[in-house]
Amino acid sequence: MAYTSTTPASVPVKRLSFDRAIRKIFPSTSKLTFNPLFKAMVNATDVVPRMVWPEFRDLPPNHLRIRIGVGNRIFNNQTHFLVHARDFWMFVFTERLANANSNVLDIGSGCGRWAHWLRDYNFRGRRFTGTYVGIDIDGEAIAWCEQHYDKERFRFHHSTHASVSYNQKGEAKLYQIPEPEGTMDLVVSNSLLTHVLETELENYIAESYRVLRSGGAIMHSHFNLDYPPASYGTRHTFQHSIGNAYVESMAQPEAAVAYRTEYLFKVCRAVGFKDCEIVHMPGGAQHQPILLAKK
Repeated sequence: MAYTSTTPASVPVKRLSFDRAIRKIFPSTSKLTFNPLFKAMVNATDVVPRMVWPEFRDLPPNHLRIRIGVGNRIFNNQTHFLVHARDFWMFVFTERLANANSNVLDIGSGCGRWAHWLRDYNFRGRRFTGTYVGIDIDGEAIAWCEQHYDKERFRFHHSTHASVSYNQKGEAKLYQIPEPEGTMDLVVSNSLLTHVLETELENYIAESYRVLRSGGAIMHSHFNLDYPPASYGTRHTFQHSIGNAYVESMAQPEAAVAYRTEYLFKVCRAVGFKDCEIVHMPGGAQHQPILLAKK
């Protein structure tokens, strides 16, 4: 199956904004959201929109949304949170990678951007009746999800994996997904691979393969130097290399990591995946390309 899209421009036009200024000062905006003052400031900007638009009232607090990535929209990212997930699930369902009865595993689930649409989908009584499993190293995000998602269809695991970007001094050993072998129909991650180096990436690909049923698929978004992001040449340069990983900051390499397509396909095929593809969401370079492979 072939997927095509417009190849993103390698060097976008520079635009000045407060959001971009923050991004240039701090290698990891996610780490900034753990600062109490910053957290209070960005959450305060959520008060009026929640009062005006009811559809925003069920969203997680702004500091948690920023922590999972909001496309430089520090103060007005509610629609981004909703639309990005909608486009993702439209692609998944139209390409028959999953359906309303599927078992879905989300590695790096954050505050529930992918889960939000599955929970609230209700068209003429038809709802998501499968199982969604979310895994994240962010204990605060996991706690929020456990309080706002029903336990019949949704369950969450707090990973103890160490992370510089998410202020966690956890275990250094490779993470094993706490789900049985061959039980999932789809394994997804949104920007997980942008924060892991080579050894961890290979482990996540192998673990994804292990928990998938035959015929299942992975969809892992990532930074890909063969399809540079819109921020390439401004915020991102990926000028340093650590093995097959290209990083933005040697001081904090996990803050932003990119790979080449050839390497990603090699890793997938080594564990048994087939039909490897790089697919693109609407918006071209505005969204990360997705590594799609089937078991």
